[in-house]
Amino acid sequence: MLTADLLQKYGLPEDQVLDAVELAVTRTLSAALDTTVSVRAENGLEIVAYPRIGRPVEVPLHAITKKLRRHILHNVELELQRRQALREAEVLQELRGQVIYGTVGRIEDGGTLRVVLEIDEAFRRLILSGECPLLYQPGHERGLYRVGDTRAFHVTRVHAVQAGRHSARVRIQLSRTSPQLPELLLKKVTGVDGIVCQRRVAGGFSRLATPVRLPKSAINTVGKELGEHLHVFVAEKSER
Repeated sequence: MLTADLLQKYGLPEDQVLDAVELAVTRTLSAALDTTVSVRAENGLEIVAYPRIGRPVEVPLHAITKKLRRHILHNVELELQRRQALREAEVLQELRGQVIYGTVGRIEDGGTLRVVLEIDEAFRRLILSGECPLLYQPGHERGLYRVGDTRAFHVTRVHAVQAGRHSARVRIQLSRTSPQLPELLLKKVTGVDGIVCQRRVAGGFSRLATPVRLPKSAINTVGKELGEHLHVFVAEKSER
């Protein structure tokens, strides 16, 4: 009933696959048979039903109707998708707090930007999807984004969210208004550590303290990217 292709499709460790199968089959059959059911997925499916009266009864696979089998397969896939999303979110947590350039791929009716992110990781290139809600877009940029625009974004959150009634996906939340964005961009452009944004009014100005003098060209590049003026000054460590 459960093919090897299905079990390998989501790239999960074997113990997670077996656990997902047992959980999904148990839920589905317990609801369908209106009784408690236990399932073991090692070396095939072993299903035992516990009627309210009488002894436990083993349920052979051939006794399960085709319609119920399809329902079981559907729920197993949903559970595997959910666990895949949770695993991806865990792996992608390292993106949180980084600055990533992305291309606007779609603009939703409410103004949320769907952003295509291309990330080089070790020896492979990942293409991910992030979202920048209207709340995290500076006022002077709202309504002016166009599909194909490439901008710098601060990754503020990576987590698994429910998609539909049962399945899940990874959500990468992006921001163009965070105070960390100008300091991280300056660090990215100059390679200088210890830059601190003391105050930012997105689209207006940012006040940044640095440990060393920064090239004017770098400051101008970041200011142009953000569309705001950068007040950059060299400060002692105690001032940053």
